Amino acid sequence: MFISITICAFFVGKLYCITKITGAKGSSKVTHVWYYGHTERARIALDIRSASWRTYSSKIIQEHETGDWHIDVLGPGDEFLKVIQFEIGP
Repeated sequence: MFISITICAFFVGKLYCITKITGAKGSSKVTHVWYYGHTERARIALDIRSASWRTYSSKIIQEHETGDWHIDVLGPGDEFLKVIQFEIGP
């Protein structure tokens, strides 16, 4: 699943990626991988501790980091669950 968003750089500082988990079996994890263009900027493993769980990661975006970004949300076996694409414009 893909989600596409455009964000004005004037309002950027810290962005959050929030993930809601339902139906997890036991403790597990998801990983948020933040990309600026094609460059990986952060890889954050997040623990899942119950069948229904919310978790998040964040990234501070600098003023000069305008352009295409995306976040890969990966499951416990590093399988792709979702890609969130967004653009930070001037």
